[in-house]
Amino acid sequence: MLIASLIIIQVFVFSVLIYVFRKIMTKNITSATDHLDQLNHDYENKEIESAKKLEDAEKKSGEILAQARGEAEKIRLDARKEITSERDKIINQAHIQSDDLIQQADKSRKSLIAEIEQKIAGEAIKKACELTRDSLPLDFKKLAQSYWIDDLIKNGFDELKDLAVGDGIREAKVISAFPLSQEVRKSLVKRLKLLLKRDISLKEEIDSSVIVGIIVTIGNLVLDGSLSNKIRQQAKDIQAKARINE
Repeated sequence: MLIASLIIIQVFVFSVLIYVFRKIMTKNITSATDHLDQLNHDYENKEIESAKKLEDAEKKSGEILAQARGEAEKIRLDARKEITSERDKIINQAHIQSDDLIQQADKSRKSLIAEIEQKIAGEAIKKACELTRDSLPLDFKKLAQSYWIDDLIKNGFDELKDLAVGDGIREAKVISAFPLSQEVRKSLVKRLKLLLKRDISLKEEIDSSVIVGIIVTIGNLVLDGSLSNKIRQQAKDIQAKARINE
């Protein structure tokens, strides 16, 4: 009976120990399972968070890349616009300089032509005067000289009334194609004295290039009453009319 009781007690104790062990094990397993579930949940949350951060990073990097591309495109367009503007500016400047060079060249050409024409005209006038001087008979020139000077003394030199001649000037230089007669010399002195209101002496010089007439110089004032001057004036008038008609 005692043995049976001991066996029953041992069985009971063993059963209690098994129950307690199972309780402890169940609790530990449950705790471990909960811990694993928590770890798994935390891992999933971190994975989701990491995925979100990765997505945000990719989105941000995409925005940065798009912005960088936009800025790069803007810089490229601005650079192209600046290059185009600078190119147009250079081309316009080249056109302006080219036009200036053309105008300068044309101006130089016209100036050179005018200078050549003037030289040719001067030589032509000189030759015309020489031909007139050499072709006119001597008697005719002397006769023309007499009438020419007589008309000058009577009707010429009126400009002396309006021109200032220094008070200290008392001499007039007279260039003539032929020597002046005593009568002509007196008439000329009288005319000059009347116009200048002072005594005047004459210094005479002979020059056949005058052809007919006289050239009177008083100080810096030159009164050209010669046929050669008339020929030059006529030639200049013809040239001026020709330029107007061009």
